[in-house]
Amino acid sequence: MKKLLLTLAALSMAAAPASAATSTYVSGSVGLGLATNTEKTFLGATVKDMYAYKTGVPFVGAVGIKSDAYRLEAALGYQVNDVDKAKLDLFHPVSLPGNKVSMWTYMANAYYDIDLDKSSASPYVTVGLGGASLKPAISGESSTTKSVFAWQAGAGVALKASDVVVSDLGYRYLKPLSVKTGGEELSFGFHNLLAGVRYCF
Repeated sequence: MKKLLLTLAALSMAAAPASAATSTYVSGSVGLGLATNTEKTFLGATVKDMYAYKTGVPFVGAVGIKSDAYRLEAALGYQVNDVDKAKLDLFHPVSLPGNKVSMWTYMANAYYDIDLDKSSASPYVTVGLGGASLKPAISGESSTTKSVFAWQAGAGVALKASDVVVSDLGYRYLKPLSVKTGGEELSFGFHNLLAGVRYCF
């Protein structure tokens, strides 16, 4: 999956029209990762808010190309969210210290940058498709890493610091498909607030 996404990104870059408005870039971002409470389905019964999480720290690196108002990129991300509470008896949440969910993501993202006249700020919207490899290291759950399809959507604002350096503040909602293991199903979702820097060539 990772090789496929990187190949698609490379082909997109190669197919982009050569013009003065076209540039390539690398970027890095870090921020706050807020995981939604996990639902657990077992034997046809669904328990809402089975696991609640503490705030994590997502890291994202990307390579991409910008042409006029559009950007395409291949991105690799990683984050860990510690488990805060769990309904082990299905009714009363208890603390689970040392338990966590870790995740690698590999995404192909598209952006639309909104140019504001006489302003260094440029709002944008973004969507992405790819995959996520999740490992729930939680007592009583399978700790096997599972790779599933994932999508994301978000918005933010880019601030031009120089001709080649752009800072970035943004929000992403990241949604992997449910993880199925051992006859059960776990659902995940992530609200990520990211701050980053983009270096253009």
